[in-house]
Amino acid sequence: MPDTIQAPPLEEKPFVKNTALRSPLENKESSSHASTIKKKLEKLKLAHKLRATFLTHQTGQWFTAIVICPWLLCTIYYTLIASDRYVSQASFLIERSDSGGGSIEGLSLFGVTPQASNDQRILETFIQSPDMLNYLDQKLGLKQHYMESADWISRLSPSASQEDFLDFYRSHINVRYNDTNGMLDMEVQGFEPEFTKQITDLILIKSESFVNEISHNMANEQLKFVRSEVELAEQRLKDFTRRLLNFQNETGLLSVEEQGVALSGIMNELQAELVRNQTEFQTLTSYLNKNSAQVIALQQRIRALQSQITTEKDKLVDSGTTSLNDLAARQQELQLDLDLATQAYTSALVALESTRTEASRKLKQLVVVSSPYQAQDAKYPRVAYSLTNILLILLMLFALARMIRATVYEHRD
Repeated sequence: MPDTIQAPPLEEKPFVKNTALRSPLENKESSSHASTIKKKLEKLKLAHKLRATFLTHQTGQWFTAIVICPWLLCTIYYTLIASDRYVSQASFLIERSDSGGGSIEGLSLFGVTPQASNDQRILETFIQSPDMLNYLDQKLGLKQHYMESADWISRLSPSASQEDFLDFYRSHINVRYNDTNGMLDMEVQGFEPEFTKQITDLILIKSESFVNEISHNMANEQLKFVRSEVELAEQRLKDFTRRLLNFQNETGLLSVEEQGVALSGIMNELQAELVRNQTEFQTLTSYLNKNSAQVIALQQRIRALQSQITTEKDKLVDSGTTSLNDLAARQQELQLDLDLATQAYTSALVALESTRTEASRKLKQLVVVSSPYQAQDAKYPRVAYSLTNILLILLMLFALARMIRATVYEHRD
């Protein structure tokens, strides 16, 4: 077969880009496209460098594990998952009805005295107590709200104990005593604005009931004590009165002292009569015979007076029997006991009346200065504040880990 004649190969000419024939618009789009490609390449290079730095280099791996990953997780939680917490606030104080001019300047507007701070602090403790928590749970179902209205991290665990429930409640309520004006500032957090306001309203209602109950209980206890003292004083008065009456009935004398005075008067008269008769007897014997009838009669009269004086004297001071002096001493003792019992009973009655008055004047009441309101915007969580603090803490942990690692390597070498 004849040889096949092959055509010479075509010479390939290089393609020359003729930019002169293209429009300015096409040139502009081409340069923009090239700039975009260049930026993408730079980003890819930057991403490659970051990847090499944070995933390949050991320090970068530590920084990624300790700082970046936890912070990204926290960012996702706070921005996408975390439940909003609404706040209801109230300010109140305990006022006594007898608070007056003893107030410190600046506190007189509210009738607050330094001693009143004890009442506020007692109420602060009660608001955070298990009694208040049980009351709120019975009225509003607070535990169910904490378990169902929040995200899976912020909510109360269904298996939480009573102590965990109390700690969770205390972490969502803040009661602070204000030393400046003597008031209690309360902030209640909840996951629904209307429910949060209901919690605050119920806390104020229960607090007012608690204040009234404590005040009335103290007043009633004081009145009860004073009444018991009055009853005791009255019983003692009756006992001493009965003893004195029994003594008078036994002796047959209304007043031994008066009887003694009467006997003393009789003895004085007898003594005077005796002296007169003795004087007359001496006078008669000076000029009459002793056997005369007049002298004998006068002698008999003198002996009768002496005998009567001795008898009356024995009634007063005879040591062998119960004398009038002993009876007078006993009656004076009984009368003194009766007088003291009467004074004690009178004082007890005055104290009872005074206690009743003071109890009515010193009753306390809860004064709400700033009423709670229903929030429209959530106050918590504060995303920027929380993430900034978390980042700072993570950076501190990373620095601490680097320090520990450097120390270990230094000792190893």
